[in-house]
Amino acid sequence: MKEARSPARTIVGLVMGALLLVGSLSACRSAPPYEGLGGNELFDLGVEAFEEEDWDEARDVFERMTSRFPGHGRISEARMFLARTYFNSGEYISAAAEFERFLDLHPSHGLAPEASLGICRSYVRLAPHPQRDQEYTQRARDACRQTAQEFAGMNVGQEAEEHRARMVERLAQRTYQDARFYQRRNAHDSAILIFQDLVDRYPETEWASHGFLGLYRSYRAIGWTEEAEEARDRLFLLHPDSEAAQELRAEEDGA
Repeated sequence: MKEARSPARTIVGLVMGALLLVGSLSACRSAPPYEGLGGNELFDLGVEAFEEEDWDEARDVFERMTSRFPGHGRISEARMFLARTYFNSGEYISAAAEFERFLDLHPSHGLAPEASLGICRSYVRLAPHPQRDQEYTQRARDACRQTAQEFAGMNVGQEAEEHRARMVERLAQRTYQDARFYQRRNAHDSAILIFQDLVDRYPETEWASHGFLGLYRSYRAIGWTEEAEEARDRLFLLHPDSEAAQELRAEEDGA
């Protein structure tokens, strides 16, 4: 005759069953994402997420692929997609790092020009307003200059050169603002040093003309007439149609 189960033993059995079910579900949930997918499947899944502009999903998939299948036949494309996802999601420091990694690993690949421009673009996006620290502006200038030189004659090189020119203008503007800071406080010796640095380092920018005008005014303020006239002459010679030259002519005509 079968022995009847006591209520206590029945409850214990139900609890143990529930715990086993929870543990099983937890194990399923804790399994690594994309478990069991091969390199081709991961690549296709990542491309699909990228085309749908699901940058987080695309990044996760391509990170999984590059870590698990470093020797896959499409690994270079996967690395480029990974860099693009970082860029498109606004993670520009990570994007620059991934584009640089691509160039380190695949320097002769057909996507190398895009990777080089990607570094340039990433640092351009990080370049701050001239009032702030210009570390990323300097990095952008250097990266874009390298791309422009390496891929001269290509659309990539032309775009990089345009970015480089804008970064140089921004650096020149910051230098001018620093000089004006001292000039407004009558610290003309410091202002002259910075204005001179401006016209020497950034002669091709519009700020160079303002630099010569700054030199002229600071030299006059401290009574260095000969140096002031030299700065004036260089302004009219090198930047005759500039706003700074027109401003100085108007001052002289009204004197």
